[in-house]
Amino acid sequence: MYKNFTKKFVKVKKGKIFCRVGGKGLPLLLLHGYPQTHLMWHKT
Repeated sequence: MYKNFTKKFVKVKKGKIFCRVGGKGLPLLLLHGYPQTHLMWHKT
């Protein structure tokens, strides 16, 4: 589903955040709400 993206964990003060990195151009941050997951962005 995210074949051109790499998995990454970003360390923050109170733990770590999972993210996927890929594509070209300016960065875009997509945030989901509870109880959704990152999978809701697969068509974006």
